[in-house]
Amino acid sequence: MLESITKWFGEVFLRASPEIDLYPLHSKQQWQLKLKPEELLEAIQAQLLAEWALMMSARCSLPRLAAGKGGRPASYRDSSILLMAIVQTTWRKSYEQIVDQVATNPSLAKAIGFSGRTISQGHYWERRQQLGLLPCMFFFMALAAQLIRLGVITGKGLIVDSTLLVAWRHADPGARWQKYAGRKAVFGYKVHVVLCRDACLPLFVFVTPAHVHDSQIGWLIVLLSGLFYAIRVSIVYADAAYFDNRMFKVVHDFLGAHPAINYNLRKAGKTKLATLFFVHQWWRLVIVPRTAIERHFAWSKRYFGLKYFQCFTFPRVAQFVLLTYLAILAVALAAYRYQRPDLVTRRARVIAR
Repeated sequence: MLESITKWFGEVFLRASPEIDLYPLHSKQQWQLKLKPEELLEAIQAQLLAEWALMMSARCSLPRLAAGKGGRPASYRDSSILLMAIVQTTWRKSYEQIVDQVATNPSLAKAIGFSGRTISQGHYWERRQQLGLLPCMFFFMALAAQLIRLGVITGKGLIVDSTLLVAWRHADPGARWQKYAGRKAVFGYKVHVVLCRDACLPLFVFVTPAHVHDSQIGWLIVLLSGLFYAIRVSIVYADAAYFDNRMFKVVHDFLGAHPAINYNLRKAGKTKLATLFFVHQWWRLVIVPRTAIERHFAWSKRYFGLKYFQCFTFPRVAQFVLLTYLAILAVALAAYRYQRPDLVTRRARVIAR
């Protein structure tokens, strides 16, 4: 019963999202692609996915208030603002740099959707904040669905974990303190990620204040990943923070997978048991595969600038995180569409400076 519900829900979502195919082999088969922004947008069919993401977010949002009389009509589409934000995050540019680049590059402006006049810096900043989180989330899920269709993301082995982001401002109203025993407390946010172990690519991303415990979010994002993508999960890896009844029920009863969740014997006061042979075998089978997500966090912070945000309040930080992970999947999809699976996680060799 539960498996049939998961399969039906995922098939509905996958049918609703657009579908794209591979490019034929051609001249871009050298050791690096070095795609320009307009080439990246074309490779992932960004305009089509943006329109679909905005349509889905409109269905899931409350209806807007009716517009009053007067006022200037909107000159730029929401899809153009979303694509401009994707280019800005992928190439790690400031607001001033991305506005100047779009204004001086007619081909990029056309690929984004501007006709004639381009947007100003202040107007772009306001429109990007008005865009919200749902369009970015649905665009991210559409990219993940394309990678599942192409066989890049299998979902057989999932890893769930979180990483902390230090707040940019000390007075950030959306950030909270995360305190540790014997370590320095962190004031900021927490990024919860469900990662495909085979592809080392994310399937789901969720942002919370830093004080939220992993066990409160882990079971939910694993459940949503199984629902939305209709993937057949074999095993779910997690650390001791996810040793929770809800996680076991979701993984075992709902997804029909094996929960490989660590149990900290030393923390439970069973130090002698922690030295036995079978515990070392458990460490080899459970802990070692989970280290892939630690490498993923280090890679996303270094090469995609996950920790180098300059914004505050929860909606802005969450939007930045979603756009960063959206850029990760965009680079992977572009590399695979050019039939370069070896460059799926190689940002520097896929996009041009």
